[in-house]
Amino acid sequence: MLTQGIVLVAALLMPVFDIFRFDVSAFKLYLLRQVWSFAPQGQYMSGAGGDPVNFIFKGIIPCILLFVSLPVWGAVLGRFLCGWFCPVGTIFEIADFFRRNTARFKRFWADLKSNTEKADWRDFIYGSFTGIFIIITLSIMSIFFAGLIIAPSEIWKQISTFELSPLFIVTVSGIMIFIVGTCFARIAFCSYICLFGITQMIPAIVSPISLRVRFDTNRAKMCTNCRGCEKTCFMEIKPRAMVRKVNPRCINCGKCITACEYEFGSKNGLLYYGFGKGHDCLSPRADFPGQTLRPQ
Repeated sequence: MLTQGIVLVAALLMPVFDIFRFDVSAFKLYLLRQVWSFAPQGQYMSGAGGDPVNFIFKGIIPCILLFVSLPVWGAVLGRFLCGWFCPVGTIFEIADFFRRNTARFKRFWADLKSNTEKADWRDFIYGSFTGIFIIITLSIMSIFFAGLIIAPSEIWKQISTFELSPLFIVTVSGIMIFIVGTCFARIAFCSYICLFGITQMIPAIVSPISLRVRFDTNRAKMCTNCRGCEKTCFMEIKPRAMVRKVNPRCINCGKCITACEYEFGSKNGLLYYGFGKGHDCLSPRADFPGQTLRPQ
């Protein structure tokens, strides 16, 4: 999604502009272009004016408020932030796109073994370029994320001179392994590991007003069983089964709604957004128009 892509780019550029990074060599935190130094001279943070009171109000309380706000968002919008603004989700979707395209490479070798005439060399070329693009994309993203703990100027210096420090090599390699590993276990990561996702998921389940995806059971017989909603689901759930309760893995991305409207036409799909647990079996155009929210 566009919003996720924008957040991902912003996250990659945060270290470059000193919006957020922690320099492990200098032991300094850069936050909103202020240097908050954990210096051994006894200062709390230079960005907080060296005052413990400022440290609490400028450093601790904003972090607490940010973390506490997540359950509130979850209770109202479900896992909407995960589906629309999470940069990690964008990485997962990019990886899923690459996975589907590298399948052409596997198909080429399968066709080559079974029937030489059937093998299409365009699949080989396309799959090979996709593999190269994966390596390039993964390397660039890992280098940018390495700026969270290594000064971006130092990273550029090492790359331009080809004098890579052990810290740089270990950091970039670790980030690559983490990205690849989480891409293979994205459902488990989003459902059970990611703290931001969990703090939204639990309130979304228990909240009586949270936003969720609904299936219009009044028109269920119209379903063509194209399974477009299931094929496009990032979390591999069955949206049509979400009739009376919210699926904790659903991130409210709305892709299933878009897929259903592609089959039936704009604003005529069987899936829709709805607030709260009640009226699950009502048509979204029936007696409670205020209970639904449809994407434009």
